[in-house]
Amino acid sequence: MSAISVQPGEPPAPGPARPGVGRPGAGRPRPGVTALLPTILLVVVIGVVVLGPLVWAVDPRTQTLTARLQGPSVVYPLGTDALGRDLLARVLHGGRLSLGVSLVITLMCAAIGVGLGSLAASRGGFLDQLLTRLIDILLAFPFLILALVVSGLSGGGINGIVLALGLFGWGTYARLARVETARIRVQPFVESARVLGQTPVRTFLRHVLPNAMPSLLVLAVARYGQTILTIAGLSFLGVGVKPPTPEWGAMLAEALPFLERAPHVLLAPALAVTVSCFAVSLAAESWRRFLDPTSRSSRAFDHR
Repeated sequence: MSAISVQPGEPPAPGPARPGVGRPGAGRPRPGVTALLPTILLVVVIGVVVLGPLVWAVDPRTQTLTARLQGPSVVYPLGTDALGRDLLARVLHGGRLSLGVSLVITLMCAAIGVGLGSLAASRGGFLDQLLTRLIDILLAFPFLILALVVSGLSGGGINGIVLALGLFGWGTYARLARVETARIRVQPFVESARVLGQTPVRTFLRHVLPNAMPSLLVLAVARYGQTILTIAGLSFLGVGVKPPTPEWGAMLAEALPFLERAPHVLLAPALAVTVSCFAVSLAAESWRRFLDPTSRSSRAFDHR
């Protein structure tokens, strides 16, 4: 081992930098172009759905029976359905509903799950054990079956979907929030905040939650794509959004009898669901690699 000589009055030479120590984000690789492409694709999909109806200002419920089951053309870029309704307008308006309701459900489930999971990890004892058992029971049942039953009993529609998915969709958030809170609250900087007299709520909001946010954000993005697919599945089975409201799953169900005669009627909503879920899944995986390089949240994707 070689000795480092230091002349009197000279500051010691700086040692090798340690990754992750120093300014926030040190040691974290910057996202490259490849990592940003999924996010760009997701932004494009959301932009088309949000701004598309403003550009293509056609009423998705208007029926033109003389133009039934027409293929793509200049007048109807994606063709028409069995009632002569413009498929492009229905796909765009259906995307607004699907993506918008999925976002509301995702935020609602995240708020409930993070609140309960963090509270259980902070309090510990009986409350922690009770929530853990509740999550285990909740995750033991098939999620789609539970949502199908509750949505059917509530009469379907948007309110039924929000109720069904909101009741049973918070379990994964609560489990991850509990694990992350229990891990972070024993870190030295959190202990220092307690010693300095910060209240538990202030400590959680300033120190625990920001450090748990990367894992929770990745989980929320992944669950957002799953929620889009679940809403389409419920509507396809007849317990979701009711006709004539345009929704991708309901459009798939309406197009099935005309699959051989007019396959474009099925292809339009099918591509919309596929591209949207694909973009969300790619963005979630890209953000997971960037925000959580240790893959702490990877186990959360194994649950429904």
